Amino acid sequence: MKVLVAITEPERESALVETAAALACDGEVVLASVIEVTGENTLASAQPEARGRRRALDALGADLRPGRQVRSLVTVARVGWDAIREACANERPDLLLVGWRRPGWNLLGTTIEAILRDPPSDVAIVKGAPARARRILVPVRGGRYAQLAARLGIELAKAHDGSVTLLHVAEQGGGRQRSTLYQLLGERAYDERVERLVTRSGDPARVIGEELAEHDAIVFGATGREGARDPLGPIGHALIDAARNAVVVRTSAPIASTVFVERTRLPQERADRSRVLGEIVDKWFVENTFSSSEFADLRRLVEAKERQNLRISVGLPTLNEEATIRQVIRAIRSRLVERFPLIDELAVIDSRSDDRTRKIAEDEGVPVFIHDEILPETGTYRGKGEGLWKSLQVLTGDIVVWVDTDVTSAHPKFVYGIVGPLLLRPDLQFVKAFYQRPLRIGDDLQATGGGRVTELAARPILNLFFPELSGIVQPLSGEQAGRRALLEQLPFFSGYGVETGLLVDTLQRAGLGAIAQVDMKQRIHRNQSLHELSMMSFEVLQVALKRVGEAQNTNLLEEANFTMKLIAASGGKLHLEMHDIIDVERPPISTVPAYRAMHKLDTPAD
Repeated sequence: MKVLVAITEPERESALVETAAALACDGEVVLASVIEVTGENTLASAQPEARGRRRALDALGADLRPGRQVRSLVTVARVGWDAIREACANERPDLLLVGWRRPGWNLLGTTIEAILRDPPSDVAIVKGAPARARRILVPVRGGRYAQLAARLGIELAKAHDGSVTLLHVAEQGGGRQRSTLYQLLGERAYDERVERLVTRSGDPARVIGEELAEHDAIVFGATGREGARDPLGPIGHALIDAARNAVVVRTSAPIASTVFVERTRLPQERADRSRVLGEIVDKWFVENTFSSSEFADLRRLVEAKERQNLRISVGLPTLNEEATIRQVIRAIRSRLVERFPLIDELAVIDSRSDDRTRKIAEDEGVPVFIHDEILPETGTYRGKGEGLWKSLQVLTGDIVVWVDTDVTSAHPKFVYGIVGPLLLRPDLQFVKAFYQRPLRIGDDLQATGGGRVTELAARPILNLFFPELSGIVQPLSGEQAGRRALLEQLPFFSGYGVETGLLVDTLQRAGLGAIAQVDMKQRIHRNQSLHELSMMSFEVLQVALKRVGEAQNTNLLEEANFTMKLIAASGGKLHLEMHDIIDVERPPISTVPAYRAMHKLDTPAD
């Protein structure tokens, strides 16, 4: 069973989490917490608090391991209950757990009564620590809550080798026998944890109260009338007041789609559209921006990988990286292959280096593939994107990671930091790294100033044409990872526009919620000249122009100029240098017959 727990105060809710673990049995526990942002503050302002909240949830989950499937999910919203509803829609848990609050008390911007009246999934309201109980009472009145209450009572009993009493209060003079419980619950009435089957007649509140005195906890269905303002009803209130440990259950009822509701309310005015988009991006920024330190527990990542039966491949794209390639290989291999078996495959994808790059990699025992020799029947182009596209043919992992090799500050976090979200968040499909990029001027290293194409071209272009991606800190970072199932369905641009293309196409195919980013703090790499950066910007703009045109059912790029004139100075004079720059778009590799044969794809891709 998959259990989602609504955590409001992590430091006080260990008993609630313990109950979730008992009910989930061998299933998954998702610890979901909402940061509510009020007033004029933007949702993005909650990002630092979100990081701290994730640490707190991870600490809660750590008490349930080893072997337990536990994930943390931190979200942000104006009203907390709206975010929990959305989490239920996305996660589709079998059960939602919520801590008890007295009637009328605020809980995530709603009340217990409202939650029970219209639950987004089967729900259990938990008071105390029922997972520690040894004798559990389950009153069974009938109806659709009986099966759920009995099931949860039995699972709680299993947690501490406890027992269950099933109680049915018959109508006065009805003369019903034990068979009534069997009729209500079927075979569950004779589960090995059920110690007593009791049928009594009399006033339900009095009878249940008498039995409760002999038990440590009670599990019962919300007894109020369907659609009533108070779904607990007078008997429910009396029981939960009397019990130290209690679980109140209610099964889900269909609700209107929250997406439909939001769309019907979406204003058409431009200013309102910008505000709504801003809220969407702020929410994403809080929920899907991580720090690499959150994934430094490598044993946890290895357990998650093995539990999901996944293979992870790391591809290292290279072009004349003899100064740094050995350091990069050793940083990854020593920690993530030899010490912790997180990475299953490490390979170099080279673009015909004419220095010692390939020789060094081979000396380190790493397989080297030259990208123009992969899939020769498809031809070949120069460029980083071409190497990434072809690497999908030779890499075998379910998750594919690419790490740039021009770094002088190599660290395994550049791999585990972007793999971690994919292992711990099944809803994510594509992850990017970001970092501070120092700028080397002569012998001096300035703390900031790198990433000039990012700040002067890529981010302004995304803000202008693809505002959903405006929260991406470094859209051009070379450290990125994705699930093969997504990557093989995406086109790849052959040159420096590849990162922009992958982001835009992932957004359009999988949605913003499938993308995440991870803070690596700092990355020191080789800085390029302004002329080189200008050509990179030219390629990024080509990709954006192509996708914008396609969205308008036109080919804007067809009308564009592919020759770039760079201004150079020599001999005290200026002159123009002509460069033809065309970023070729490769089709999804799943359409290539050799790839389909190698990776056993049985049916043609759409």
